[in-house]
Amino acid sequence: MHDPSAPPFPSNHRPAWDERMGQKALTGKTYIVGLLVIFASSYSQYLVSGISLVAGAFLVYGVSILAISAIYGKSILRRALRHTSTALRLGLGFFGIFTLLGTGASLLIVVILLRLDPVALNLLQKPVPVLHVSPELAWIMVWASLIVVGPCEELIFRGFVFGGLLSLFGTRHWLILACLSSVLFAAVHLYYALTYGVASLIPFVDIIAIGMALAITYYRSGGNLLIPALIHGVYDATGFMAVAVSPRVGLLLRGMLMLVGVIAAVMMILERRRKLPEGGGDFE
Repeated sequence: MHDPSAPPFPSNHRPAWDERMGQKALTGKTYIVGLLVIFASSYSQYLVSGISLVAGAFLVYGVSILAISAIYGKSILRRALRHTSTALRLGLGFFGIFTLLGTGASLLIVVILLRLDPVALNLLQKPVPVLHVSPELAWIMVWASLIVVGPCEELIFRGFVFGGLLSLFGTRHWLILACLSSVLFAAVHLYYALTYGVASLIPFVDIIAIGMALAITYYRSGGNLLIPALIHGVYDATGFMAVAVSPRVGLLLRGMLMLVGVIAAVMMILERRRKLPEGGGDFE
């Protein structure tokens, strides 16, 4: 029997992602088509005004998911629940590690901007566009984050964007592909650049860091999407809780999530150190 805590494949043999899963590999042309649909539907929200929340969600997520489902949907869904317990442990641990790294990188950017262009930091006083909603709508968005945003964005960016790269290029350089997919994930959040200018580097670093944590979780669990979707949804929901209840509550909940992640990371590292003499751990 396969050990669910073991790596998805041995380090000395890295077959194509879909080859190992017994599925037909994605082609470069269909992958490019999928990416174009994703970015076109994401950026279309900046061109269409006055549409309802439901119509906007369909425009951003529904169109992309329909395209992905036609191109690659079965391959994504067949492994979406693989090794869930392992994915939970790794997901929280890597979330803790990368949020700390993202916070450190953000502080470094702040220091650099203070020296080079301190006026740019004034733009950060503007409200986050996606959070600029009424408390009533914020409560709706709390649930939407858990039920819609987290699952949809993980299906799109970890399942298709990252999983598609693994299918096209194999898994030998999976960490580079995870980084590329995380940059693409950040690139659809155009509203940060439009709102904060050069200071948008700070939220973009945080988005890339979270994207890396979720991509590594997806890869190391063999394609589990449930846990990345849950972590993503809870993280976004804490932002809306800051509007629905109070900034202090939102900050406290996000801090608690990060603390759980850091604790999980420490436990993961200690377990890894304990298993090293035995010849391996749960991640490379």
